[in-house]
Amino acid sequence: HDSRMGGGPPRSGDAANESMKLTQITQNPMTGQLDIRQIQPNTTMFPSATSTLPQRQQISNTVFRPHWNLPTMSLSELAERERAEAIQRGEAQKIAEEQAKFQPRRYEQLVRDGMEDDEKLVEASAKLDRDWDDWKEANPRGSGNKMSE
Repeated sequence: HDSRMGGGPPRSGDAANESMKLTQITQNPMTGQLDIRQIQPNTTMFPSATSTLPQRQQISNTVFRPHWNLPTMSLSELAERERAEAIQRGEAQKIAEEQAKFQPRRYEQLVRDGMEDDEKLVEASAKLDRDWDDWKEANPRGSGNKMSE
């Protein structure tokens, strides 16, 4: 007598060799006819107890968590990062100031910095002053976006 036909308890060897089958019964809404199919269940339909533990833990972790954002670094890490950025900004500012010394600027600023003896810089500064004066004459104060005139 075959134990797989439901005639008795399954033998231990048969249960291990045979996979679980699922019977799906659906009814056609138009005809009312029943459709019976046997399908192999996948692990997403019936996960084992061991595979649900991480999923349960994951859901539990998302449900039981604070509603605010938690810090991603310690205060000492933040302080070290800020210190390194401040040092880098200071070095970049020193370099920019050194380069700006030799750039043309208003003659009064050259005199204030004691660089009025550099001929090339004085000539470039004079051109800069002339260009600025020309712009000021071409654009008198208050002549901006006037809709009435």
